Amino acid sequence: MNSVTQFAQYLLRLDPQRTTARLALYNYAKHILEPTEPFTPETIEGFYARALNYEYWQTNCQTLAQSVREDLASFLKQTKSEESEWKNIRHSDEIQVIPLQHFRDFEAIITNVESLRQKSGEKLKMVKVSEEEIASFMLSTVGTLEVRVFAPRAMIIGHNLHPLGPITHLHYSNNLELMPHVRQLIQGSLATTISFYRDENGLNGMITRGHTMQKFETFMRLRGSENVDLFYGLKRLERNFINPQSDPYYQEIVHSMERAARALQSIDGRALNLQMAEKAVQKGSLALKSAFPNDRLLQLLVTHLEHGIRQARSTSPNASQGQSNRSAE
Repeated sequence: MNSVTQFAQYLLRLDPQRTTARLALYNYAKHILEPTEPFTPETIEGFYARALNYEYWQTNCQTLAQSVREDLASFLKQTKSEESEWKNIRHSDEIQVIPLQHFRDFEAIITNVESLRQKSGEKLKMVKVSEEEIASFMLSTVGTLEVRVFAPRAMIIGHNLHPLGPITHLHYSNNLELMPHVRQLIQGSLATTISFYRDENGLNGMITRGHTMQKFETFMRLRGSENVDLFYGLKRLERNFINPQSDPYYQEIVHSMERAARALQSIDGRALNLQMAEKAVQKGSLALKSAFPNDRLLQLLVTHLEHGIRQARSTSPNASQGQSNRSAE
């Protein structure tokens, strides 16, 4: 059986830069998929499910379908592959994409599709992770976890509605850590997708951007929050199944704000303490916004520390001197 890499190499020989549609398909196979996985009809269907999340390809679905049909037919002919199994592919010009404006309908569609995937003994949980996105958390009988996040768009297949492919797809081991050496996908900011895997040295992968899924940035051996987009994207999802109190990053943020609040009460080193508090509240505010939205403890600490900073500024010698100068004027 042909692999994804073989198909990508074939597209490379055709020069992907000649057409936008071919470029998108090549980049999908090259940068987003696991290179060694088999090239099957599901590969093309998965490409459409991801590509049609972009408004550009919804508008240009005819051009996309024509390009994919031609390149696929020539590849199958050259490799002498059996073509019968490929005839049932529903190409992009045969897929009608509709926006889901009502959250209740969106949730019902996702719940129905994910329930059909659910095996005996597995536990399924649906969570609204943003104003427009729903995540499904599928816990297996051995404790591994699959996370899929969907945007509010669906396609009509016969008389049924099916969600487009997940914009985020993650796999966790039974100790709730990212599975090593498994391809992970997470939606980034500014129309980016982050494709990566974890090994003993850290996180390795690539960021693609836009409707052509063009390579934007590569990274190797990432640790901690070195890639802010990836780090906070993972934290926003993990807070739904990992207790933040056990998260080292969460603990660090909480402790730094508590230390800063205590330091502000000290007379010694007031200027230095104020600077430390300002840095702590900046980190805390960012964590509250990007990683742990609506977390009550972080909200309380940020509010308390901001109040302490305002008080410290108003009673600092510089502030008093400024007031005296203004009074003299």
